[in-house]
Amino acid sequence: MMMNADLLQKFKERYQKVHPLIFLRSVERAKSNGDLFDILEGFPDKYPVVWDEDRHCWALSDDLLQSRRFEENAAG
Repeated sequence: MMMNADLLQKFKERYQKVHPLIFLRSVERAKSNGDLFDILEGFPDKYPVVWDEDRHCWALSDDLLQSRRFEENAAG
């Protein structure tokens, strides 16, 4: 998705709490400007976080390597 540079700058200013790398990954995953807003607005207040494909958002996780997810996929 191509974003307007001015809009992207406004998002950066508004969501300074989000680490720059996570911000860029959010832009990559967003399907629209509104989707990017939803992703950033719903960003957790603390770390560690992982991307949740099913819910299309960043989520808190104590399983940084996501080993439980791999185990579930292997079993099912």
